[in-house]
Amino acid sequence: MRISLLLLTLTATLGVASAQTSTAPKGSPAKGGVAALPTPDGAMLRWALPGDVLPARGFRLRINGPGGTRDQTVASPQSYSAALGLSKADYDALVSVYEQPPKNDSERTQRTFFNLNVVARPVYAHALGIMTTLEGLSPGQYTVTVTAVGSNETKVGEATFKTGAMPAVPAPSTPKAKPGPAAVQLTWTVPPPGPSNLVVAYKIYRASGAGAYALLQPTPFFLTTAPGGDVFKDTDLKAKTTYRYQVASVDLFGRESARTAPITVTTEAVTVLPAPEDLQATVKERAVTLRWTAPKDSRITQQIIVRGTDPSQPLSALATLPPGANTYTDTTGRAGEPYVYAVVTRDAGGQVGARSSLVGARPVNTRPPAPPSGVKITAGVAAITLSWEANREKDIEGYQIYRSESGGAGAPSLLVNASPVVGTTFTDPLVAGLQNRYSYRVTALNTSQAESARSAAVASKLIDKTPPPAPTLLPSTVSAQGVKLSWTQADLPDLAGFRVSRAAGGSAPVELGRLKAATRTYLDATAESGVTYAYSVQSVDDAGNVSASSEPVVIRRASTGLPAAPQGAAVKALEAGAGNRVTWTATPGLPVAVYRLDAAGSEPLQVSGLITTGSFTDAQGTPDSEYRLRAVNERGQMSALTPPQTVAKP
Repeated sequence: MRISLLLLTLTATLGVASAQTSTAPKGSPAKGGVAALPTPDGAMLRWALPGDVLPARGFRLRINGPGGTRDQTVASPQSYSAALGLSKADYDALVSVYEQPPKNDSERTQRTFFNLNVVARPVYAHALGIMTTLEGLSPGQYTVTVTAVGSNETKVGEATFKTGAMPAVPAPSTPKAKPGPAAVQLTWTVPPPGPSNLVVAYKIYRASGAGAYALLQPTPFFLTTAPGGDVFKDTDLKAKTTYRYQVASVDLFGRESARTAPITVTTEAVTVLPAPEDLQATVKERAVTLRWTAPKDSRITQQIIVRGTDPSQPLSALATLPPGANTYTDTTGRAGEPYVYAVVTRDAGGQVGARSSLVGARPVNTRPPAPPSGVKITAGVAAITLSWEANREKDIEGYQIYRSESGGAGAPSLLVNASPVVGTTFTDPLVAGLQNRYSYRVTALNTSQAESARSAAVASKLIDKTPPPAPTLLPSTVSAQGVKLSWTQADLPDLAGFRVSRAAGGSAPVELGRLKAATRTYLDATAESGVTYAYSVQSVDDAGNVSASSEPVVIRRASTGLPAAPQGAAVKALEAGAGNRVTWTATPGLPVAVYRLDAAGSEPLQVSGLITTGSFTDAQGTPDSEYRLRAVNERGQMSALTPPQTVAKP
């Protein structure tokens, strides 16, 4: 069944689409979104799932009529029970379809076809909670409003009904039959409009000769929009055989009308025209040439070339040739597209004969397309995006992107896209902070895999917003000339220089100077005696990014004399192999450097800068390491090393 059949069915019965059919009966539920069929003490109700998805908390029915207003809830879906008329596997599969809304066109198409089953099988609607029966109502007229309950309430619709005898399903008119060769076409008139006309489909019964009637499958047969009314073609027949048919209507609640009066028809004889033989295909540039042996039969008036891309689907007529023709060249195919071809015959009465065997062919275009033009490049922090103008050739499959680290014509390049790019943009993800300048060229690829020359090169670097690592300050030297700072810095290809700052007495740092990238020392000749200073250095790159400040060095220019060694030194191993923590009694204004001995008798290795806080964590330390400490005053004078301290176990 075509999708349009289902949409028409739902529109004419539940109002799930805004457009209404011209044949929708007066008072049909299409206007309210809820179908109601009265019963002596209530009504049968049915509606659609808003958005084709199960509501979070089912539906609320508000019933207004004699005796006032009351609410009734309907779970969606209904709890599983064998009384639903479904197996547990079918129930689970049904519910899983409607738990989430469709995410793309493919899922929406599948959902539309599944909805067709829901319309045809009321047992599905009952399991989903979109069909129920009201019972125990007093005689009178009622209005029922259906609301989907979830994070937001959504009104599904409403219907007005009057309790009373359940109306019968209206039957269609007696069908008319048109015989054909081993086939019959039935047409009938839909039941007339009326409040009880909820017909959505038909059941067709067939009997051979004087035999019993049997329901034709698949069933039911849905309404169509074909001119002249609903049409059913029965082709599973024998030639020159008598058949009898009856048709019954099926309404939205699965009820079936009385069958129509029988109609008797005898199929016509089948006289098949012979098929062309030995069909062969030869591929040429942008063309496919077919050759075959034409049948010799005076009834043949035409030969028809048919073509398609899927051998399991009907092929479309491509050309009409005279009876004796035996060759045809197709120049209308898209180069690189695989096609299947066949030849059929036809007589003056329009009867089509048997089809020749299928043959496959793919026209080619070995001429390379033009190189893409208008290539532009846009740099980001972690990606480079290219755009270009679309090629005018009609057989373009996509585009290839080549990247190199040099703009020269012969520079080595790398194809960076995994498959041809469809469209005219491509984003090449890179690692943020890379300083390479990349050059790009684009080619066009047609469906025959012919590739164009490369476009003009465009080049760019990433936008650099990554700050450089901070430098590490070394022990400073205090002399009569001032405070001399020195530091180390990791190798950076885009290092532009350094900024030296000083803070006095807990105030905000003040920049002392800006230095070139090659400089690693700075003399502060303005430092005053008796004042405690905190010095720090920052790195600056070519893009102007500034690093974090180095660990500060605190200096106090005071009287001469060697400082005392740090007191209270102790070492404790951290858990889970996270290193060792070294602690000591801190002296204000007197920084301490920590040294590690990785083996007894080895030379001490300085593992810290100058620290004033009284503790240091050595992430590289092991339980066998030993540590020694020394103090450094503001003049750069160093104390003696403390005795080796072993690691206390945690």
